[in-house]
Amino acid sequence: MSSRNATREDFEHVIKSMKAGLVNPKTYITHTVPFDAVKDHFESWLDPKTGVIKAMVHLQAPVYIRLEH
Repeated sequence: MSSRNATREDFEHVIKSMKAGLVNPKTYITHTVPFDAVKDHFESWLDPKTGVIKAMVHLQAPVYIRLEH
């Protein structure tokens, strides 16, 4: 999880709270998209009417196929 306004101390507190089971990060994730769709959705995330609390972008590692000669 990240935030444009959080400090290192904020993150340490949040991580400690998650490890202790005091915070369930899944309750804050309101929107998810694959990386390729970020451009299509980003502007809507700035509109409070969409209800975004935390948008997660899924990154997928490239798949390499080895071709035999």
